[in-house]
Amino acid sequence: MRPLSGDLRQRIIAARASGEGTGEVSQRFRVSRKSVERFWKQYQASGHCQPKQIGGYRRSRLRPHEPKLRRWIAQQADLTLAELQQRCEDKLGVKIGITALWHRLDRMGLSYKKNDARRRATAT
Repeated sequence: MRPLSGDLRQRIIAARASGEGTGEVSQRFRVSRKSVERFWKQYQASGHCQPKQIGGYRRSRLRPHEPKLRRWIAQQADLTLAELQQRCEDKLGVKIGITALWHRLDRMGLSYKKNDARRRATAT
């Protein structure tokens, strides 16, 4: 669902600022009362009522620490994601989820190599 346009938000704020009630404004602009209240509260707190960005690129908190991650993995190639996650928290002060850590390692070109000795034998 797309956010309401900035123009509509400004008209809602202007109507609310002129003294109209939340119910009247919500009926006039065909939006929910909760939206009018939310826009008004945001406007009073920050002086504007712009929609937040939906989607887009988020920078990884581990990006500045890539050389250190590579060094850790080069020194101990059998590190698990959970162990690496704990190291990031303890030594770098970066708390990160397993999935985010996996994506960072994938972007760095590091992959998990399966160990043939751990695989199940298949019936032939």
